[in-house]
Amino acid sequence: MQGHVYWAHLDPEASWNCANNLSLPSPMGAKSALHLALLDEMFVPARSEDIALTMTPKCQALHEYHISLGGHYRIQSVFDSAEAWLAENTPSWPNVFSLIAQSTESHCHFSKVNALLSSHFQTPYAYLSNAPTASEQTLPDLKAVQFANSKSTITQLCQHMEIPCSGIVIDQDKDLHKLHELDYPYVLKEAFGVSGKGAYLVKESRITERLQRHFHKQIDSGKHGGLIAQPWLDIEIDFSSQWCIEGDGEIRFLGLCQVVNSGFRFAGIDLSCSALMHTIERSHYFEHVRLLLSALFKHGYFGPVCVDSAILKDGTVYPVIEVNARESMGSIAMRWQQKLSLNGPIRLRQYDVQYQSAIQLEDILSKLSKQGTLFEEGAADGVVPLTTASLLLPTDSNLAKGRWVQLECGAQSSEYYREALSLCLSEVGASLL
Repeated sequence: MQGHVYWAHLDPEASWNCANNLSLPSPMGAKSALHLALLDEMFVPARSEDIALTMTPKCQALHEYHISLGGHYRIQSVFDSAEAWLAENTPSWPNVFSLIAQSTESHCHFSKVNALLSSHFQTPYAYLSNAPTASEQTLPDLKAVQFANSKSTITQLCQHMEIPCSGIVIDQDKDLHKLHELDYPYVLKEAFGVSGKGAYLVKESRITERLQRHFHKQIDSGKHGGLIAQPWLDIEIDFSSQWCIEGDGEIRFLGLCQVVNSGFRFAGIDLSCSALMHTIERSHYFEHVRLLLSALFKHGYFGPVCVDSAILKDGTVYPVIEVNARESMGSIAMRWQQKLSLNGPIRLRQYDVQYQSAIQLEDILSKLSKQGTLFEEGAADGVVPLTTASLLLPTDSNLAKGRWVQLECGAQSSEYYREALSLCLSEVGASLL
């Protein structure tokens, strides 16, 4: 069976965006792409013989811990260390692929990446146009990927197919006057943006006027369109569904997860959703989403899809807020659940961590274990740390703030596990933000 290589570029929207699209001022919730690059170590292969390719080496202690739980798989990195990555000006995946394409030397630093991706089937977090691929693997065209991910095209497609999806598309400068016709508050979004990047909450007319002036300056420089305005929804529950569109057009439902957001920013997910599933099964949710995914396939897209949805406070199931034609935190958590054969309630949580010196994961694992909080083989409860690389950067890099992602298994509350983690971090001079 052909080997697979898994790799994650967790900010693919930046690669798909058109430079001529209008952009919002200071995207809310924007985080350094450097930290996003180092979250790739939580992207886990489905099979033990498959390879996880990361930008910097996965922490050996973390890898051995995952193996102790049954999470066997092969690992390889682009750079030999975080220091080497920083010294190379922290290239992202698109930059690495560009360097591969520009180099004709077989002994160049990125030759092993080229060889790996060119000899294995890829299972990426998201499809990028210039990634090397195995000759026998067919990937969707970039235009199809952009079509499937653009908030503008999805809004228009849903409205054409009569799938509930509120919003207006700002495609030309003459459309800007429509913003004054909207009720407040409303959310203005760029065509490509994720987890709060490229989203702006507009609460009053003076903000609309300020944004219009901002856009007119961009229009004068040749930019146009690429925005949507959505009404502020009175949401009771955020959730997402995970899907795969096969190369022959078959649409597979993978699962459902409830999403925990902090404002516009992603904070976590819950995988135990039986009550939620019963609610949406009584609506036209699956009918609407399958109709939309069939249309994406007709436009040339196939591969992973995450559909962001909601249940409003009046009980209405709102099927499409956004479409992310890529993997998601939900699908990553589901794969970990399967990889580690986890049962019972499963949650994933993401935290920002401030630290004064690089954190040694062995210390945190030991402290969590002594607390009885670390999930270990045969246990029913505990946390499973998934990533630590962004907490290992030297503080003189001015990046002494990273992200901690963990699975939470069992009946204890997220607040219980958060307090336990906070206590462990405080003992090594770090804190949760």
